[in-house]
Amino acid sequence: MNLIERSVHRRFVRASRAAEQRVGLAGTIRWALRYVFPDHWSFLLGEIALYSFVVLVATGIFLTLYYVPSDSQVIYHGSDPLLQGEQMSEAYRSVLDLSTSVPAGLLFRQVHHWAADVFIAAIVLHLVRVFFTGGYRKPRDLNYFIGLAMLMLAMLEGFAGYSLVDDLLSGMGLAIAYAVAMSIPLIGGQLATLVWGGPFPGSSAFWPRLEIVHVLLIPVALAVLITLHLAMIMRQHHSQFPGPGRRERNVVGTPMWPAYPQAHTCNRAE
Repeated sequence: MNLIERSVHRRFVRASRAAEQRVGLAGTIRWALRYVFPDHWSFLLGEIALYSFVVLVATGIFLTLYYVPSDSQVIYHGSDPLLQGEQMSEAYRSVLDLSTSVPAGLLFRQVHHWAADVFIAAIVLHLVRVFFTGGYRKPRDLNYFIGLAMLMLAMLEGFAGYSLVDDLLSGMGLAIAYAVAMSIPLIGGQLATLVWGGPFPGSSAFWPRLEIVHVLLIPVALAVLITLHLAMIMRQHHSQFPGPGRRERNVVGTPMWPAYPQAHTCNRAE
């Protein structure tokens, strides 16, 4: 180890001793830092999806502070001269104010938008990698289904997000969703009435409900599924592409903390 690695190692040892003395987590921390990740670049796709989710949560909190989930009609007197005097909903006015009046509001909207695109794209590509490495087979099949559930929730989350804007795209999307709900046999009418609160475009209570689904219910469900997903991966270890020394019960790669070179090949006998 070089001088920097030795300094980091000493600090880690001190931190481990302090953690062990207080909460008994030194062994868990050492095990986590020795966890081995496969070297192939495609295994970064899951991390990209995770980091995108963190960005979405952070920017979403900011946007929630300024968004108004209401269909009450107001006259616009904001910064956009082309829309002066136009009638619109409070929801759409708050989105316009985010883009034109709130400091860094447009930046946060754009970061939130592109992080959502990257989030879904990374999940899709990650599932493709899982398919080609056989991660959908037993005993990892349950974790594969969790990944599929996260993809479905991410798509529903994206739909709810752009629906909150209450512009033309939002209205068309919600009209289609209402028609799809109505077309469900036996329960379609009751389901659409329950969600929208009446015939399309629904009651005023629909917008606060949609915001709660977008900013609370689905993100919490995604966070729980991500936690389960990561826990199961660390228990079963990654599936990997065929190659020298790579077997079902081992992972050939680099540990989270490379100060443990002996852990480059990690055997995990179940």
